[in-house]
Amino acid sequence: MIKKEPTSRQLQADRTRTLLYSIAVSLMEKQGFSNTTIEQIATKAGVSIGTFYHYFSSKEEIFYDTFKKADEHFETIVAPALYSAEAAGQSVFEQVVTFFRYYAHYNLNRGFSNITQLYNTKNKIFVKKGRFMQELLKQVFARGMARGEFSSELSPDDATDYFFVVARGIVYDWCVHGGAYDLEKKMESYMRILLRILEPRGPASKERRGR
Repeated sequence: MIKKEPTSRQLQADRTRTLLYSIAVSLMEKQGFSNTTIEQIATKAGVSIGTFYHYFSSKEEIFYDTFKKADEHFETIVAPALYSAEAAGQSVFEQVVTFFRYYAHYNLNRGFSNITQLYNTKNKIFVKKGRFMQELLKQVFARGMARGEFSSELSPDDATDYFFVVARGIVYDWCVHGGAYDLEKKMESYMRILLRILEPRGPASKERRGR
């Protein structure tokens, strides 16, 4: 079956939606979610408020769409970095640390005001299964367990859930403290401590810790 080429009208619609999205995200990152209005977004895009509502039902729809962008970021940036680290012989332990360093950095780039909006009990996207970010980390844990770098007391699924719960807790704590400390350093410190729990007990584990 021959795939039909998009019409000029469809292409223009895609461009308008993309423009509205990019302008909205840019404004939210600069001035915060609550300070960004639909009128501002539409005006900067050069369209009417009605046109905005043709593509998005609300500001919140754009805001939560950032989770798709987060997964795209991990697919295009983080995954290749981890694959390169794996090819270079980096330990799975360090790959997990790297993963969460990227996680902290991505949160920082979204802006403090936006992150405080994301971290609330109504946001169920955090626990949605099958997201690329989760699947990528699960693969890393599976490699570590297959090689004996990590204990298999937890499954890759359980380890992934556990570490994301902790990572979200760290970001939430950072928000509560008004972004007063270095999120990337705190994230790395906690992840190194937690990863020790997954290491197998015995001489081999001691040798790894001594490196």
